[in-house]
Amino acid sequence: MKRNGSGYYTIKALPGILILIVLFLIPLLFTFSYAFRNNGEAFVNIFSDPYTYRLLTFTLQEALLSAIISVAVALPFAAFFSHYTFPGRSIVLTLSGLAFTIPTILVVLGFVIWYGNNGLLNALLMRITGRDYTILSILYSFKAIILAHVYLNFPIAFLLITNSWTELPDTPEKAAYTLSSGKARTFFKVTMPRLLPSVLSAFILIFLFCFSSFSIILVLGGNPAYSTFETEIYRRVHVNVDREGAAALSVFAFFITTLMLIITSRGRKQKKASRKERKLEKARGMKLLAAVIIMLLILLFILPPVGSVIYRAFYTKNGDFTLRAWEDIAKGSTGLMSTAMNGIINSFAIALFSSLAAVYLGSRIAILTAKRNSRLLPVLTSLPMATGSVTLGLGFSFLAATIDRSSLIFSYALVTAAHLTIILPFAVRTIIPGAKAIPDSLSAASYTLGVSYRKTARKVEYPMLGPYKRKAFAFAFALSLGEVNATLTLSDGHVSTLPILIYRMIGSYNYQGAAALGTLLLLEALIVFAIGEGGKKHAIS
Repeated sequence: MKRNGSGYYTIKALPGILILIVLFLIPLLFTFSYAFRNNGEAFVNIFSDPYTYRLLTFTLQEALLSAIISVAVALPFAAFFSHYTFPGRSIVLTLSGLAFTIPTILVVLGFVIWYGNNGLLNALLMRITGRDYTILSILYSFKAIILAHVYLNFPIAFLLITNSWTELPDTPEKAAYTLSSGKARTFFKVTMPRLLPSVLSAFILIFLFCFSSFSIILVLGGNPAYSTFETEIYRRVHVNVDREGAAALSVFAFFITTLMLIITSRGRKQKKASRKERKLEKARGMKLLAAVIIMLLILLFILPPVGSVIYRAFYTKNGDFTLRAWEDIAKGSTGLMSTAMNGIINSFAIALFSSLAAVYLGSRIAILTAKRNSRLLPVLTSLPMATGSVTLGLGFSFLAATIDRSSLIFSYALVTAAHLTIILPFAVRTIIPGAKAIPDSLSAASYTLGVSYRKTARKVEYPMLGPYKRKAFAFAFALSLGEVNATLTLSDGHVSTLPILIYRMIGSYNYQGAAALGTLLLLEALIVFAIGEGGKKHAIS
């Protein structure tokens, strides 16, 4: 019998699995109970309402298109970065890693400031062309939604595919060239089949993220015609005060996304990655010129929206330097600004605690998945991803309605629990490839020498997960730091976070104040990203 200590690893992973199930199932059960009140009248109405299927059509359309474009755009860039080395390569990869840790609300704010009709890009174009009217009209449209989703998710696809491609030995390609196979034929017949698991993983991750997108749809879409399940659920709770209808719509969306998750998970068996990476060719001549152009394209796509947030924090719409927003934050003198420091502390504390917990629990679940070669665990732990943060927040709010909400500690615990439920699946999915890449022979050699399962895990296996755990931490921290949906539903004014304050300021057209808070939010994200990148010898365990 193969000795892999799966019993020991099951015990280690059990707390994480139980916590995820409890934190996921209890809110879901409350949502179900609301959806099926009065003999399920609300659910029947939702199921038979043509508007529900219009919501489904648009939600699928924007998620599919966003995922397809993100992966399609990332592929050629990943191809170049996985074959050539050149000055600046590592900087671009690092910036791409930073880009997908930027909270979603900052992307929304950056797009408003940069791509808006009165934004910085139009101001620049009008100055260049000498015209006095809007040249590019992007915001509050379907194209704004897709562009923002691609902006947010291109770095994810780019990094995942580049890393996987770099780890593929190039021996099969060289053999194909020796047999006179062309580059196109070799790519589609030899490279792509081996690269397909990482491409599919990136596609599914992006699709699920875009399917449950909230703030991008709500702010950048700016039109009820662009409603998705998440935005409609939020409107029914906070505008129509139709909690039963919102719950019924949540259950319907849950069934759809769970079905898609099960279908996309079938037949996907990931092989252990080779530890031998391909040797990168040094770019020279035209290849070096191509590298410069590619880097410029990536930087010109990633940097302007984020840079515009920082710029707007110090300059007025007319380009005059000002520190007024910062003075308001320091003095706490105006409305939402008075809670800024509280929001900074809350955002960092909730994100730090929930991220550390997610990586700690997620690494144990990932190891068990690899030991048992389980297909069920990834699907089980991914269910909260299929639910959506607005739906989870709704379920937690139903739970909170049955308990005394006067306790501030309870409000913080509720928001933190919701964040953990949302980010834990992402942490698990990020760490699983690392767990599967641990050679079985290494663990077996340790067992043969009489080393216990506990010591083998602590001394051999968990340290090898270090890079994956750092990525998981940065990703989880960014998701928690930028979480708006569930926090907005749950906070009831008791728990203020920076994303909530920024969201409200965007709604009140206070872009200067939002940019100042956004700069602080970005600074928090940068600090944690730097810690994650710099602490290569100090894995989270």
